[in-house]
Amino acid sequence: MKRVAEPELMETKEQVISYSEADFSEGEDNLINQIDYYLLKNKIILGEKDLIVDLGCGPGNISEKLAIRWPNTEVVGVDGSKEMIIKAESNKKISSYRKQLNNLYYVCDDIKNFELSAISQKKEINLLVSNSLIHHLTHLDDFFKTIVRLSNSFTVNFHKDLKRPLDEKSALELKTKCSSKYNNILTNDYYASLKASYTYKELKDFLLKNNLLSLEVFEDCDQYLIVYGKV
Repeated sequence: MKRVAEPELMETKEQVISYSEADFSEGEDNLINQIDYYLLKNKIILGEKDLIVDLGCGPGNISEKLAIRWPNTEVVGVDGSKEMIIKAESNKKISSYRKQLNNLYYVCDDIKNFELSAISQKKEINLLVSNSLIHHLTHLDDFFKTIVRLSNSFTVNFHKDLKRPLDEKSALELKTKCSSKYNNILTNDYYASLKASYTYKELKDFLLKNNLLSLEVFEDCDQYLIVYGKV
């Protein structure tokens, strides 16, 4: 199935509310556990001098989980959608874990222009994370330029995204499954995201072509891809 790009930002209040109210906790928890496993396997311990950045943080679901899992670090969620950041700040205030989120902050900025100096003059990013961000960028090059620019030699990158189905029939089947759990707005956005996503081969070929061989790509179940490693 040919890739069809979608808008880079989710800016309508209806989209933001639909996304924020949906339960993605299983997949989000899996991502946090995968990151934790990678860090432990590589004997990487995050502490108070470390900085975690969640690119394309949306309403803050992953950002909050990162802040809770690594309470001694500083966590910053970045999103280009003003409505998403407003929702993320609101979610933080009403969270049942709000007392544990003093290490979490949000920034509204286009991730392609985001600079570390905007949030810290002293710290460098030790963990750079995104969830369902890659497919939102019109050009794949923009994503990798961003993570290379924000990373240093010890920054761990961990980025999860949808995998584009092989054909339209498969995409429509996934859309139907989605409609049984979520409303029409979220279902239609999910379908658009499926079509805008990349394949394993496209990501792998990009890494090879651009000499980003220290990054790995693996297929997570049938529907997701994860790009991880150091750049």
